[in-house]
This record gives sequence, C-alpha cells and structure tokens, in this order.
Amino acid sequence: MATQKKAPSKISSQAVMEEVKTLAMLGGGVVLGSVGGRLIDKVLKVDPAATGFQAKALARPVVLIAAGTAGAIMLKDKNMKMLATGVGAAGVLSGVKVILKKDLLAGLADFKGLGTNEPTVFRDPVQLQVERYNPDLPELNAIYMPYPNPMDVEDENERAQSMEGMRERKAESAFMEII
Repeated sequence: MATQKKAPSKISSQAVMEEVKTLAMLGGGVVLGSVGGRLIDKVLKVDPAATGFQAKALARPVVLIAAGTAGAIMLKDKNMKMLATGVGAAGVLSGVKVILKKDLLAGLADFKGLGTNEPTVFRDPVQLQVERYNPDLPELNAIYMPYPNPMDVEDENERAQSMEGMRERKAESAFMEII
C-alpha cells in the first residue's frame, strides 16, 4: 500500500490579513453607526431616561438600517460594503435596545472580575420559603431529681442483697453430697 502525504495547509498571510480587514471593516461600521446614531438622538432630543414608548427613538434604528442596506446594495467596493453592513448591524442593535429596553452590548467593557484574587461563587437567587417543622407531640411530665438519683441507691441495695443470696446458694451447694 502506498502511503499518502497530507497536503500542507494553504493558509497564507495574505488570506489572514484579508479576514482581519473584513472584521475591522465590520467593527468599524458598527462603531460608525453607533456614533451616527448618537448624533441622530442628539438632534432629535430623545430622552434616554424615559420609560414609555417614544416615536422619535425609532428614528435612529430606521435610519441606520436603511443606510446600511442602501450602502451594501449600491456600493461596489467589498470593503465599503462591509463598512455599510456594520452600520446596518448598529441599527439592528439600537432597534433591539429601543424595543426591548435592553442593551445587548452592555457589560462588554466591564472588566471588574479580571485581575482580582477574590474567588467568585455562584449563588442561586431562588429563595424557598419553607415553614419550620413543629411536631405536635404530647408534653412529658418531667420530675427533677437531684444527683445521685434515689432510685439508683435502691438499685444498689437490691444488687447487694441478690449477690448475698447467690453467695449463700453457692455455699449450700458446696456442702451437698452426691450419693
């Protein structure tokens, strides 16, 4: 049987740089869209602390998604298409934030747990409310007896008498004669 050699992998530095450039363009588009979205919110004077629904708040995601889609369709350069896709992704993220009132990227820049020597322990937030068990047992009538217990003294007397009786029986059986 002939042995087969594995073909060397065809990963070149040019292919790696192309992938890094694609990720950089997408990330740059998200950052550009986020900055542009903040500018839109500033111009429209959208209150971020408002708890109710605001129609003005939907302008940011709509404009960003429209700009990202138009750029991805109309632009010919591959890098610019990736940048436009990133802007559209920023529009989707801001739309989720407006509709669900939750920021999907919150906490990504929070490095609190890194570099500390304190161990972290997961604690389940569920707290069960269980009633304490109190059995319904009858009360016992306890009589306090000081130590030594007088009953113990009587037992000692009985033991001494029974031992004496056993000694007498042994002595009697020693004098019996067998005919």
